[in-house]
Amino acid sequence: MLNNPTANQALPISRRTVFLSTDGIRAARGISTDKVKQMVDDGGLLWVFNLGRLPGDGHIRHLRFWLPEILDASAVAKLGIEEVVSKIIPAGRRTVNGSELGQWFLISRPTVSRIGRETGGKLKNRVWHVEREALANYLRSRWIGGLK
Repeated sequence: MLNNPTANQALPISRRTVFLSTDGIRAARGISTDKVKQMVDDGGLLWVFNLGRLPGDGHIRHLRFWLPEILDASAVAKLGIEEVVSKIIPAGRRTVNGSELGQWFLISRPTVSRIGRETGGKLKNRVWHVEREALANYLRSRWIGGLK
């Protein structure tokens, strides 16, 4: 059944999932890593964020893909960055904690810590707390679609 391309079963994805990694896109679309990278570089995927270190910092792309685009690209194609950021981090949120960052972005604790430091977050009881606006600015600056 796993190798049967006609078996079209929906994957159970948690409602807490906000982004997919490159591996998630590969699994969802049945394509290679090179094809995912090509889609990013060609603009075939609009809502892609690079959470990797900035160029000059041992630059490696650490891409995250906004799940709603993967589920229905036409539904989000006309949104602007401010609308997407508001959907990712609801306006009523004042802060986002490190556990949520890890869950949303599918990232490791060291990466959560790096993002916490880069956004001026506060470390309380070994948990990062990032202000909504600082995280929103981080996302705006890491949006690859904004570079095209």
